[in-house]
Amino acid sequence: MIVCPNCGKENQDHYKFCLGCGSDLPRAGTEEKRYSSPTPPAGIPAVSPEPVPAAAPSGPEPMASPISAKAPATTKAPQAVSQPRASRPAPAATPRQAEPDRSAPSATSVPAPPPGAVGVQCTNCNAMIPPGFAFCGACGAPVPGAQPAAPVMAFSPDSARLTLIQPDGTEGGQVEIPTTEVAVGRAAGGFFATDPYLSPTHAIFRSTGKEVIVKDAGSLNGIFLKVKPNVPMDIRTGDIFRIGQELILFEAIDRGSAAPDGTERIGSPVTGLWGRLSLIVGRKRLGNAFPIGGDGVVLGRERGNILFPEDGYVSGIHMRLYTDKNKFLIMDLGSSNGSFTKIRGEVRVKAGDFLLMGQQLFRVDF
Repeated sequence: MIVCPNCGKENQDHYKFCLGCGSDLPRAGTEEKRYSSPTPPAGIPAVSPEPVPAAAPSGPEPMASPISAKAPATTKAPQAVSQPRASRPAPAATPRQAEPDRSAPSATSVPAPPPGAVGVQCTNCNAMIPPGFAFCGACGAPVPGAQPAAPVMAFSPDSARLTLIQPDGTEGGQVEIPTTEVAVGRAAGGFFATDPYLSPTHAIFRSTGKEVIVKDAGSLNGIFLKVKPNVPMDIRTGDIFRIGQELILFEAIDRGSAAPDGTERIGSPVTGLWGRLSLIVGRKRLGNAFPIGGDGVVLGRERGNILFPEDGYVSGIHMRLYTDKNKFLIMDLGSSNGSFTKIRGEVRVKAGDFLLMGQQLFRVDF
């Protein structure tokens, strides 16, 4: 049996994907089974639906032959084939029947379904999936309506973890953050490897047992910390924040001091203005700019002083930028997708804080 390192579910030796959580299963010391009679491109005729009596075993069983995708389901578990995970579109393929499991049953074996229990047929490869499983053991496709098992992770007492938050709000996996520095980025593999907006080494993390220290490792696109809703947050000139798909640069308006000889600098009138917002449209490239004065500005998709009507990820009224007692502040106004500010240098984050790296959102947990 293969025990899933992610959720603890026991799986048959020939499975490549966990039936509990869909994770890749380890293949310690074994090579992938190879068939001497691969399915031809045109397929082969379906087998007869009539049951064939099993002959008394007189020696080693022969290797099972491939069957057509239209063949009726059998009670034998399907052999895993090399296909992408269920989160990506799976190419069409003819399923292959597994080699019979000759291992003797043990106390750790997955029990057979009780009499009368009926599994479901995989909608991707037509293999039979036993009752109670959330993923197909042959191709990794999810079972419609099934809930994956919650991951069971063993972390050291002083470590923290990053929990991936998927677009639908569910948890998509975890990464341990130890008390020593660990690099996170596209080169780390796993779900990081599929994000083209992550640098190979994007960020450096370290846990102190009560909080996580994170710093940018010179990434191209940076790390963004989510602003707590309806809680003012200090910013300074040169800070970058993100709402929806918009990257925005804040700069305080400062005409600068006079020259040493007392000559004043010339420039356009800025009476009443104390800052400006500029859209970032590329690396070191700015687009439209908006002056800020008085009580500040409100940003949103439908209401406010600065509108982004084409960005469906911006809420109707999203964020406010204002000044108070010579401080510059931003405040998320309870938006659906949140507001984020780009971190500078080394930042300490706590449990429940959210970090946006590339296209992926992570929650800090302990």
